[in-house]
Amino acid sequence: MVSFIKPYRQDPFVGHLATPITTSAFTRAYLKVLPAYRPGLTPLSRGAEIGFTHGYFLIGPFYTYGPLRSAEFSLTSLAAGLLAAITLLLILTVGLSIYGQVTYDVYDNALIVKLVRQMVGSEKTQELPQIKGTSELDTVLGWQKFSEGFFSGGLIGSIVAAVGIALYSTYL
Repeated sequence: MVSFIKPYRQDPFVGHLATPITTSAFTRAYLKVLPAYRPGLTPLSRGAEIGFTHGYFLIGPFYTYGPLRSAEFSLTSLAAGLLAAITLLLILTVGLSIYGQVTYDVYDNALIVKLVRQMVGSEKTQELPQIKGTSELDTVLGWQKFSEGFFSGGLIGSIVAAVGIALYSTYL
């Protein structure tokens, strides 16, 4: 088994091991399908898709293992699970917003760029080169859109999961 595990691209200083799992074509194809890496998505739709998935699966543990759990269906435990999932989504959204603001505000609003814009004047600010990232998500605005999409998608996903649990528990 040791002969299958080698340094990535034969470089031992990369800090990544090339295994049959990490270097297979199937793994690369699977990762390209995920919304985090899929090309052509806006940050809002990327965040909505990721948020919907998180919201849909977060309600289950809170409903099943929460403090109001019971052997049979109860609306109170479902409401508590939904509220806990939405609260966790809100905390995650605040964390995403803080990360985006701290990480990308340094590059978008650099002190040197601000000083040059003040010295040149407000009428010539459009002529100055804008610092651009490699994608839309590499800006403060893109990350804010991603966070908005994450929360709205997570909220919708949690509500859909709660309705599904209620319908399943009531009619089956």
